[in-house]
Amino acid sequence: MTNRERFLSALTFRPIDRIPLVEWNIRGSTMREWVKQGYPEGVPPAIFFDLDPYNVGVPIHLGMHPEFEERIMEDTGVYKIWRDKQGAVRKDFSKDMNPGFVTRTWLSFPVQSRDDFLKMKERYDSKDPERIPQNFKERAKILNLGVTTTHLSVPFLFWTARDWIGFENLCMMFYDDPSLVHEIFAFLTDFCIDVLRDRIRQVDIDVVELKEDMAYKHAPMISPHMFRTFMFPHYRRFIEFLKGNGVKLVYVDCDGYPGGLIPEFLEAGVDAISPVEIAAGNDVIQLREEYPRLGMLGGIDKRELAKDRKAIYQEVISKVPVMLEKGGYIPHVDHGIPHDVPLVNYLYYRELLTNLALGKSVREP
Repeated sequence: MTNRERFLSALTFRPIDRIPLVEWNIRGSTMREWVKQGYPEGVPPAIFFDLDPYNVGVPIHLGMHPEFEERIMEDTGVYKIWRDKQGAVRKDFSKDMNPGFVTRTWLSFPVQSRDDFLKMKERYDSKDPERIPQNFKERAKILNLGVTTTHLSVPFLFWTARDWIGFENLCMMFYDDPSLVHEIFAFLTDFCIDVLRDRIRQVDIDVVELKEDMAYKHAPMISPHMFRTFMFPHYRRFIEFLKGNGVKLVYVDCDGYPGGLIPEFLEAGVDAISPVEIAAGNDVIQLREEYPRLGMLGGIDKRELAKDRKAIYQEVISKVPVMLEKGGYIPHVDHGIPHDVPLVNYLYYRELLTNLALGKSVREP
């Protein structure tokens, strides 16, 4: 099978010759520690760990354009107050001590009223020529001939509105100004469809990722009822548009514990979720029992990789064989690999997955 065929078949419950060997992107602070431990600096992880190509991005820009100009308002050497590219004013440490893992402090956001929203809409012009590269037709033809999954990432409803408004402010807006929330979500869906309308048939898009991140530990950030009221109609409309134009699979990128949102996702046409964070309360085997046709990517507890070989073996062997038998599953670490995971531990984890993929026996350490 090609990587493309294998990836899609794995998530759509069809037979595969072996599991896809993929991984979440390695964060900067983790790679920094691994280099100290002997990782060959400059060698891409996909080569060093012998990973399958995860996907190839479809060159369509669905985010803010133009972005705000970054501006530092104050810098004490310990922290800085600055405006980021999304227009939010933040207070962060002056130095990024752990690249890829950052705790942000927000002070204000660019959308606080309907007038602000109308101004923000100017940065989401679906006719903006810079959303599509000039050689798009040529690139689309090459992607269509490729053997790696094509992937379109969409910053969708909750994700984008939170960036504009702020999490707490958005939560209050659902109650204080529901008509504005409805208007924002309808606009974002229309915008995405308008950008894609004349291009989506030119390129074979295998997978669309709806970026949302709308769940905490043990619970989602929005109730199933509120999702049904504010988001479900737009999910269904957008997914029907995507699949009606050849998209083969849609998954939601949602950290944390989506819980009661999963039935809503499935009814709206979502096929899978990622990264199924275990620390948040997810259990891939239990989710498979509850939702037999839910595709899942991830689900390997990153905390276990920081322990010893026995813990890593138990984490992998207790999940992967069972899930592969049931189908609809691609294992990888459940989000960014922390920098306290030793390189030798990660190499052992990759050895286990590779041996399972190739049908080789694995022994408990």
